[in-house]
Order: sequence, then C-alpha cells, then structure tokens
Amino acid sequence: MACIKLNLNVDVNSCLSGLWASLPVLGRPKSGIQKLEKEMARLRGKRDDIKNQIEEADRQGKIPTNQVSQWLREVEELEAQVAAIKQDFQSMSCFSCNCFNQTGGTSSQTQQAGDQVSIGESSNFCSIIRRVAKKLCEATELMSRAGALDPIATVGPPEPTVMLPIAHQPPVGIESYVEDIVGYINGGEGNIIGIFGMGGVGKTTMLKRIQQHYHLNHSIFDRVIWVVASKDCQLKRLQIDIAKSLNLHTLEENDDEQTCGVKLCSFLKNKNCLLLLDDIWERLYLQLLGMAHSGTEQGQQQHQQPRKVVVFTTRSETMCAQMKAEKKMKVNCLDSDQAWQLFVQNSDGDVLGSDAGIKFVAEKLAKECAGLPLALVTVARSMSGKRSWEAWNDALHQIRDKHEWTTIALPEDSLVMYKAFKLSYDSLENDSVRECLLCCALWPEDYEIFKSSELIPCWIGSGIIREFNVINEAFAKGYSHLEALGAASLLEKCDSDKVVKMHDVIRDMALLMVSGLKGNKRKWMVKAGIGLSDLPRQEEWQEAERASFMMNNITSLQEYEASTFPKLSMLILHHNHSPITIPPSLFASMPHLTYLDLDGCGITELPREICSLTKLQYLNLSFNPITRLPAEFGCLVKLECLLLMDAGLEIVPNGTISNLSMLKWLNIASTYPVTEWWCDELKCFKGRHQLSVGITINATTDNIERLNMLPPNVSIWQLILDGENISKLPNYDLGIPQWSCRVSDKLEILCISNLRLDRLVLAAGVGGESSLGCLKRLGFHFLILLEEISLNRVRLNNLRELSICGCPMLNDVSWVLQLPCINFLYISMCRKMKEVISEVGNSNSISSSTIRRLILWSMPNLNHIANRSLHFPYLEYIRVDECPELKKLPFGAEILKNRLKVIKGEEDWWNNLDWDDENIKDSLTPYFRPLI
Repeated sequence: MACIKLNLNVDVNSCLSGLWASLPVLGRPKSGIQKLEKEMARLRGKRDDIKNQIEEADRQGKIPTNQVSQWLREVEELEAQVAAIKQDFQSMSCFSCNCFNQTGGTSSQTQQAGDQVSIGESSNFCSIIRRVAKKLCEATELMSRAGALDPIATVGPPEPTVMLPIAHQPPVGIESYVEDIVGYINGGEGNIIGIFGMGGVGKTTMLKRIQQHYHLNHSIFDRVIWVVASKDCQLKRLQIDIAKSLNLHTLEENDDEQTCGVKLCSFLKNKNCLLLLDDIWERLYLQLLGMAHSGTEQGQQQHQQPRKVVVFTTRSETMCAQMKAEKKMKVNCLDSDQAWQLFVQNSDGDVLGSDAGIKFVAEKLAKECAGLPLALVTVARSMSGKRSWEAWNDALHQIRDKHEWTTIALPEDSLVMYKAFKLSYDSLENDSVRECLLCCALWPEDYEIFKSSELIPCWIGSGIIREFNVINEAFAKGYSHLEALGAASLLEKCDSDKVVKMHDVIRDMALLMVSGLKGNKRKWMVKAGIGLSDLPRQEEWQEAERASFMMNNITSLQEYEASTFPKLSMLILHHNHSPITIPPSLFASMPHLTYLDLDGCGITELPREICSLTKLQYLNLSFNPITRLPAEFGCLVKLECLLLMDAGLEIVPNGTISNLSMLKWLNIASTYPVTEWWCDELKCFKGRHQLSVGITINATTDNIERLNMLPPNVSIWQLILDGENISKLPNYDLGIPQWSCRVSDKLEILCISNLRLDRLVLAAGVGGESSLGCLKRLGFHFLILLEEISLNRVRLNNLRELSICGCPMLNDVSWVLQLPCINFLYISMCRKMKEVISEVGNSNSISSSTIRRLILWSMPNLNHIANRSLHFPYLEYIRVDECPELKKLPFGAEILKNRLKVIKGEEDWWNNLDWDDENIKDSLTPYFRPLI
C-alpha cells in the first residue's frame, strides 16, 4: 500500500513572511507596479526624444543605427510585458491545480508549440513581484544605455541577396518550390507571394518548410509569424492569433478590427517581418494584420523601410489575384516517379519488397491517387499490415469501383481524395474506430483537440466507448483508438502530444460522409468556430441528428415548440463565452437528446425543465457559474456522465446526484475545493454501476477519512488535495491505514498543492506493494517549504507525467530515475534547485531515463540537468525558459541517433551554451526553435 507522509506543523503566517522575505524588496505588488510605472514614464519620454531625432534623420535619407533599432525594439517589448503584468495583477485569481489539461481549453489557449502544461504564473502574488522586479531592472538598464546611443542614424547598407541553404531533406516533390520561394524572398523581388493548389497537394508542408528555414536563418527577418486562416475565419481571430505569436498583450477583446490593426502595425512598424498565412479563403487586408508595408511602393527604395513579406496558401488562383500577389506559384500533383517514392515511404517496405505480385498491385493503387500527396499517404498507411495479395487486390477493386463513385457528384480532384479517404476509413479496425474519426469533424477546422479533456470524453459520452467498469478503462480504450487513427494518418500529431488535429481535407471528407452525400442516412450540422452570434434558422437543422455550434459568439437561444428537433441526439454549445440564457422550452424541443455539452457558456442557472431530457446520457456543465442544481435534476434517470468541473456548485439538494442510478462518471474537480455537499451525495450513491469520481477537496484529516468511507461502488479517479484555505493542520499520514483502496486503487491523477510540509515520502505499506498501480499523472504545486521528495518501497510503474511547480526549497528530483515509465517531466519556479538529477539515493545505479518531453522554466539557479553521464534514448522535446545558469546540455550529437525533434529556448541562452565541440552545436542547431 502507498503512503505519503506529510509534516504539516507550520504556521501559515510565518510561512508567508518567509516567502515575502525571499523576494526582492519591493513591498507588495501594487507598490512595486507603481515604481515600475514611474520608471517606464521616464523611459517613454526618452524613447520619444530619440524617435524625433530619427524622423529628422529620415528626411536626410538616413536610417537608425542597428543599436538604436534594437534599443527601440526592446523598449516596445518591455512596454507590452509591463502592460501584461498590470493586466494580470488586476485580474489576479488563485492558481488552478489542473496542470494536466483535464479540464480542457480552447485552441487559442494552447496553440503554441510545446506550451501544453498550463502554469498560472500571473495569478500568483509572488510571481507578480518577481516579474515586476525583473522588468524594473530592465527599464533602468535601458535608460542607462540610452545615453550611449550616438549616432542615432546612419546611411544603411543594401539588403543581402544571398540565398541561404535549406536544412534537412524536404518531403517528396516540394524542394524546388521551396528553394524558388526562398530565393525570391531573399532577392527582395517582391513582398506578397501566393501558393495555390488543390487540397492535400502539400501547400501547408511547403509553408512549414519556409518557416523552418527562416527560424534557422535570422539574417533577414526579426519576426517570423505563422497563423492559420481556414474557411469562415474571422479577421479578429487572426489578429489575436498574430498578437499571441508576437507575445503582444495590448489587444483587448472589445477592440474593433481597426483598433487591433493599428496596434499590430505600431508594434511591427520597425521590424522586418515574415507573415505566413495558411489556407485563406477570402481576401484579407494585410494592413489590418500589421503588415502596413506589404507592397513595394512606387519610387521608394526597399531598404529604406522595414520589410514586410507575406506568403499565403489557398486553393484558389483567383484568391492570389485578390490578394495582389506579386508572385503566384501553383503546386502541382506529383509525377509518377515521385508519387511512387512517397507511397513507398509510407508503406511497409518489407511487404512491397518481398512479393512482386503485391508490388505490382501497389503501383496501380498509387496510380489511382493521381499524384495527390495526401491521398498517397492516406492509402499507403491504410494498407499497413496487409500482407496478402488478395487484400491489396481487393483495395484496388474498391478504389476503382465505378458504380460506387458515379453516384457521388464530386469534382474530379475531390473524388480522388474521397476515394482514398473511403478506402482508409473502411480499412479501420471496426465501426467504433470509424465513428471516433467522424466525431473529430465536430471541432472547428484546423483546431488542435485535447485528447483527454475533449476528444475521449466525447467518444465516451456519445456511446462509442460504452463497455467499461471504471472510467480508467474507457480512457485506455480511447487512447487505443487514437493510436489507430494516427497510424492510418487520419489524425495528425501536433507539437504537444496532448492534442491531435484533423487535416482540413480529411475533415471535409468526413463531413461529406455524414452530411453531404445524397441518400445518406444521417445528418450532422457542424457550424463550429465560425463566429455565429445566433443559431441557424430552424429549418436548416430541424432534421439533424447531431449539431455542433461550439466556439462561436452565441448569446441567446430561441424558444422552440415541443419536439421541434425530433431526431437530434447531440447538441454541442461548448465555449460560447458570452453568458447564454437557456429558455425553458429548449429541452422539450429535443426529446431524444442523449448528449449535451454546455461547457464554458456562462450559464448561471439551469432551468428545471431539464427534467424533460429523460434520455440524456452525457451532460457537461463545466466552467459555468452555476451555484445550485434544481431538484428536478434527479429525473435524468439515464445520465451516465456528469461533468461539473469549476462550476462553483454550492447547493445540491439531497439525493439529486446520489439517486442517478446509471451514473458512471462524475467529475467535480475544480480550482477551489468542492463544498461539503459532495460527501453526502457520494456516500449515499445508489447507482447500478461503479462510479468514477474526479474531485478537489481541502486536505484535512476529516476529508481523507470521508473519502475512505465511500461505499464500494464509488472509486476516486482524479484527486486534488488543496491546503490553501487551511490555517492550521495537525500531523497526519495520507497512507495506510487512513488511505484506503477506495482512494488509491483506481487513482489515475493526483495533485497535491498549497500544503505546508518540508518532506514528502511516497511509501509502500507494511507487507505489500503500493496500491497506486493506476497512477499516471502526479503533480506537486506550491509546496513552498518542501525540501525533499522520496520513494520508499513504492513502485509507480504506470506513472507517465510529473509536474512540479512553485516549490522554491526543493533541491532535486533524482527519484524520477526510479520511475520506469515516466515520459513527461515539467519543473518550474523551484529557485533553490541547482541540479535536476543529483548523485543521491538509488539513482546512482541508473544511467538512462525514459523521459520523452522535458520542460524547465523559471529556475534561476539551475546549472545542470544531471551532473554525470545520463542517457536520454527516448527524448523528443526539451524546452528551457528563464534558466540563465544552465550552460550545458546533458547530451551531445549522439542524441540525434535517437528521437530528438525539438530543442526550444531563448535565443540568448542557446547562443551562450558551452559545448565540448562546436560541431555538436552545428549538428543540434537545426532542431532548435527560439521562444517568442
């Protein structure tokens, strides 16, 4: 059995006073911000004086010196960072322990590569003070440098025209296109470039290669910006995405498009920028995207102004003309040799090489894809594992079946892709996996979908994953389905392994299958993320079976008559952020509804008419300020999944939840501990099935005892123990016998936060192994006195993810080497830590780590990851941010023989690393991505 021994005899006031004393002497955050603002006012005055001198020099045909331009950029960036600090201070809230994204989030919250562990830095007083101190030093340093800016301006040299080589071997068939575009950009011939071609031909791949090239070569552009437009995209959303990629915090939600455009232009005014716009469907005014000088003005020499270059992709050549592209490039399908090369790359080479008959059929199958790269990859991957000639020949007959395809009124280019999609779809293991794929089309185009908080719960709630005893089994099945869809290339990997994405062409094909084909037996209405302010007209979706209106701006729902939507089984209004008022008649109009997602809709009150949804099986009310449930809620007799994360629920009438006899999954995990109603409802639960619970509770002995007394049909799946609001705690032991199997046997996610302890031991019980056999995610957050974490005869054999945040006294985490399956390690704000892995304990006998993703953030004294030789054979991603003393990586070029894909960090940090051999840096540089 497992044990966590916590020494909690620490007074909160002495704890906090020690913490304040350890921070810079700025007083409280408000006074520190006032000091910072005073210094910023002086700095702004100096900046304005210098700009006046630059304007005078400009009239003499001169340009600012590089030193002056750099100084001005730093001032602008500092202004944005200070504005962000002030905004964070004004909206300060307590830190959420939900570091593992179990409660979800929108795409806009998580699109940046590698930023998938959410840290509430700005919500912490200590963090605010630390940030203010840092920015005050930067402002003072900038003021001191201003006096040395002499001369202000000079005659500028012409821009270089040398084309830099492109690193890495590009995908099949695009090398010549990329070299052409890079040469055109570097030659300064024009500033607007349009790439067009049919869907799936490789336009996005080309754009990513261009982005990669200029990330590695900084001689031309100060900023390289990537945004995805997509069909039905709103200009305001694009502006906000650009601002986020620039780390610009001055755009407000209530700003209009013109105001946002002015702010972007102002920020980018003196910067050389490359804007990469993927998948545009309508004309965009580039000035509103901050690219005020995108076109070359007549009679003006280009080197006299910062350069703004735009490269965009589109399916339409007409769009290139509307965007006034100075260079248009059509991406054609692959020729027969290239097509076969790509097909072979994505096939099982052993099969093709061992059977001439299969190879002969495979060549014909590749020919049917008409050189379309996405179709070639999709078909090749769908045939993975097929080892008989008969299976290959059957696939060829299917894709050539004229009877099936002549009934589909599609243009030839779309038909090619649909054939490939249908073959891959039919090749999936079973109907459950196929249905999982189609569900992915419910999210907006190009949206990165969270696996554990969005996609798998959808599959569970819609009944695709139905047969399970505890929710752990359902999630395991969900991850199995995700692996199958990824292997078939029907879902794409993203920079974070917590999310997946559906290619827009694959999504089009899926929606075609469920809603657009003549004679299909089902009808889906998907209008997700397109800026709707009202629901579609009633007649447009009256016959729909599933309707997704997620991520729009819908504020009110219409009144409908009873049974207006007789076939509707699924309704998704997820993340319509404006408060939505639900009319009482809504639920009666949808008598067959089984799935209802109202997550993040600002709902304050649930109408009692919800009782009419007698067939409802899945209900998500998370992130709504609902303080009470109506008594009629207990009438939802078929409800199996109820999600109430961060709902602020205070009043639950007795029996409302405990009498839901079909309930299998209840998630009430929140930022703040749940009020006392949880105990009465869970201990009286009368369900027919095992109930899996996610919950946040105050970390008191009484509450632990209450968990231990839960009935046998209730098990804890996710547990957040929080001590923030506890003034005094006695010593207690969270292990045997207090921690019963009710808590530990099925526990998959555990987070311990805001407790005042100096030592934490995870230990096995007497005569037995740990019962934490299901634990996969573990977090220790804001344990401000914690000096040591250790394992005592406990085996966390299934632990995959470990997050340690805000533990300033912690020395190291050498014990992670004892975790046989750990693949994600995140450590932040542990200022005393000098080494992640030290030569202590049993770790000395271990020479390698299973870690795949390593993130280190805000560790001012960290100087080693490991102070001895340590192998990372599985490492794919490493990010280092605000760790100025870390001068050496624990590996060399040998890591390239393994799985390394990305090293991410500040550019200054990367340039100042120590290397045993400069050739090692040269070998690793192509994998480095600078933080923005």
